[in-house]
Amino acid sequence: MPPFEKKFVLKHVFKKVSEMKEGENNFSPIEEHFGVPWKISTIRKDGKFGFFLHCGLKKADKWSIELNREQKLLSMAGKTVSKSGTKTFSKPGVEWGWSSFVTWDELMKNHVVDDSFSVEVHATIIKMIGIKLRNFDESTEKYSDVVLIVEGTKFYVLKQYLASQSTYFDSLLLGNSKETKKSKKSEITLSDIKSDDFQHFLELICGESSIDESTIDGIIHLSNKYDAKLAIQKCEEFLMKYSEKPLKEKLKLASKYNLKQLKNDCLSKISSSSDIRSVLSYDSSEMDPAVVLELLQKSTASNN
Repeated sequence: MPPFEKKFVLKHVFKKVSEMKEGENNFSPIEEHFGVPWKISTIRKDGKFGFFLHCGLKKADKWSIELNREQKLLSMAGKTVSKSGTKTFSKPGVEWGWSSFVTWDELMKNHVVDDSFSVEVHATIIKMIGIKLRNFDESTEKYSDVVLIVEGTKFYVLKQYLASQSTYFDSLLLGNSKETKKSKKSEITLSDIKSDDFQHFLELICGESSIDESTIDGIIHLSNKYDAKLAIQKCEEFLMKYSEKPLKEKLKLASKYNLKQLKNDCLSKISSSSDIRSVLSYDSSEMDPAVVLELLQKSTASNN
């Protein structure tokens, strides 16, 4: 799986179909994916077979998960039935699916074998807000040797690992400069950044898939600020391969953070006059002069 795709699959075999009661939900075991508990439910009701995906997240803070999912009712005879849709989970107890996925007679005829049937849910998370993929709170204190404080939130981290990912933290925590004296303290406050952005940044450098359309701006800002080269590389890859931001927004980021591969990738996708106008529609003072020049050359060429 590419590092930026938040995908997971739930599979379950429901048994003893003949004993399923009218109007009674049947559940698969809970599985955790990307820090969130998920499960499948099915129901027999009014001659129909219902099939749902449940998000079991329970938290007081505001959160939401937007995802695409394909729900499949399998068949030994090859007559798999599937339905797809995009939904957003934002509160506990919500289920998404179809109350009439197929008729109960169709389920029994085409999908039940040995009094059992199999279902799958293939999910791709588009955006997550207010969800932690990894904890850096007091529960990880015994694995850390320094506490970084951002907007009052404490992050328990390991100096050596953080320093290996960022020249800024290498100097701050392990170097010989005056700033290093701060690292002798058990707690260090980082200013002028947001705690949510720092959470996502730490998740990324610890191997989690924290980059998406809602987090990329904050992550790339901190990756650049702290000179975290691998994180910058991952941000650039996301913007090139997965992001749906308009070209003009990508070019802004390429100019701001000196992302040469992203710049070249964007320019390679600009060919028509309308493409050129779309990326020149914002303040040219924000643009890389080399980009403006190349766009002008492309414009001249397209008019000849």
